[in-house]
Amino acid sequence: MKRLLWISVALLLATLGLPAWLQAEQMLHHGLMVEADSPAQGCLGCHDGVSAKHVSFCTVQCDFSSPHSLMKPYPPAGREARYAPASVIVAKGIKLENGRVTCNSCHDLRKPSAGHLIMENTRSKLCLTCHIRM
Repeated sequence: MKRLLWISVALLLATLGLPAWLQAEQMLHHGLMVEADSPAQGCLGCHDGVSAKHVSFCTVQCDFSSPHSLMKPYPPAGREARYAPASVIVAKGIKLENGRVTCNSCHDLRKPSAGHLIMENTRSKLCLTCHIRM
């Protein structure tokens, strides 16, 4: 149902003929055209366990005790010493949406690698960009 809604919204927006500067970059992703920098809600519209792999760690236990939390302020209050400063991670390519972690913080559909990670994660390179002390 969510997938159908997102597809309907995308088709409606495509037919409105918005100026190019207002149009989001579209990418082919597993057979669907999706917004390359979609907000988390766009990703979760398909990654619900029905249409695509379920990301329960983002939807069920969405906090910093789970592997990948979404829409939580970065760094978490009271735990700043365990995380690199926001300015440092942004300079390394991590994206924050209004100071919050989103799907696009770690994933970029433009990257062809498995999981579309924004950088390679050998020896936890991606993880350790933010997590300086576990």
